[in-house]
Amino acid sequence: MTTQTQHSALDVQLHVLSALILRDIRTRFGRTMWGYAIAVGWPSAHVCVLFTIMTIRHMPTPLGDSLILFVASGAVPFVTFTYSARKIMEATPSAKPLMSFPQVKYLDIILARGCVEFASAFMSASLIFLIMAAIGTDVIPQDPMRAVLAFLTTLFFGISTGVLCANITTFFPPFAMGFALFTILLYAMSGVFFTPEGLPPVFYNAMLYNPMANLIMAFRSAFYSGYGADGSLFYSFSVAMIFLLSGLALARFVTQRL
Repeated sequence: MTTQTQHSALDVQLHVLSALILRDIRTRFGRTMWGYAIAVGWPSAHVCVLFTIMTIRHMPTPLGDSLILFVASGAVPFVTFTYSARKIMEATPSAKPLMSFPQVKYLDIILARGCVEFASAFMSASLIFLIMAAIGTDVIPQDPMRAVLAFLTTLFFGISTGVLCANITTFFPPFAMGFALFTILLYAMSGVFFTPEGLPPVFYNAMLYNPMANLIMAFRSAFYSGYGADGSLFYSFSVAMIFLLSGLALARFVTQRL
């Protein structure tokens, strides 16, 4: 009897999650594939704009011979983090009416949005590198495993940050604007379009406390041999885990009661 009850509860939970995922895709991207295609292609446009700006300014390539590979190796992790964190943070205000249903819990909404962002981030990154390969850029990383681990850790960090920020935004809505402004500052401090190793030691050591700087260095190190030895995936993963546990604790003891 207990086993049947558990299976029944799990089935209900899976149905709720799948329904929330479908609702999320249809309400955000429309009922046609073009809406979702735009969402997947938007990060590619971000990389193209950054590459165009650096090309117009005749900026030299800090690493290797390909400017677009250098730009992509920094922009892909940052865009993955920014989009996933922001979209998860925006999940709860738009889905607040759904919580009037007893089967729908606060964490179900966040988990559904996390699944959508995971798929979107993977397809966006794949599209960027496919476009680069189509124009003749060598996009095969020298260390594929490190590239995959760095990308997955970045996505986990973005989702964890989004979970924490979603709870804070629920009872303090102005935080969303503050987070948007903070990401602009983080963009300039994470080494997206420069190499932190060229900074004075005091600034370089300070940047190593920035999880995004570590993730970008780790992702780039997969493409450039001998680069990014100080980029720590373990440190970024630890910060992401702290954010996730803090967000889940807030959801359990504060946000859900509010």
